[in-house]
Amino acid sequence: MNRFIESNKPWLSLLGLAVIIVFLAFIFRPKPLEYQLGADQAFKLMNDQSMLVAVKDIGGKQLIDIRTSELFAQGHPENAINIPLRNLLDDEAIEVYDQLLNNGKEAVLYGSDELQATAPWLLLQQLGYKNLKILKGGLTPSVEFKETALSSTEKMVLDTAAIRIKPALAIVSETKSENKKSQAIIPVKKKTSSGGGC
Repeated sequence: MNRFIESNKPWLSLLGLAVIIVFLAFIFRPKPLEYQLGADQAFKLMNDQSMLVAVKDIGGKQLIDIRTSELFAQGHPENAINIPLRNLLDDEAIEVYDQLLNNGKEAVLYGSDELQATAPWLLLQQLGYKNLKILKGGLTPSVEFKETALSSTEKMVLDTAAIRIKPALAIVSETKSENKKSQAIIPVKKKTSSGGGC
């Protein structure tokens, strides 16, 4: 056995070193991102009008432009940072969000319209960045802020609270669709033509 170890000492040393490196890599692996909100909390947050910032109220807040870098280069507000949607969770972007959160500074996400910023904002809220808000409206191609007319007047049509309180409401809608008789569908055969046309 000693002869085997002596003759393969360099290879065994490399194997031992590889095992140590793998073990250390496992111990010091980066911390995975964890969601902070449940589905109910996220749903309430999406309907919270206080998460929207009007154009007149953006003073003193850090603006984060989620449009492409090409659109950002064509024009943007003076104090805006460009974090394109595809780079939303890059290390540099996470560092910016952490710095804003640690400094207690509020940031406003915006895109070409309010809808473009909603999903990224919700994802960042899920990751714990509570200091982020959405701009009511967006930025026009002529680099002017526009506030959408419906953003402050739209209301949720589905009242999920009523369904939770009265579960029979959900059951009634299901049974109505079940009561319909199923009908057989008879395919219609068409005559084939024997020529002409393209």
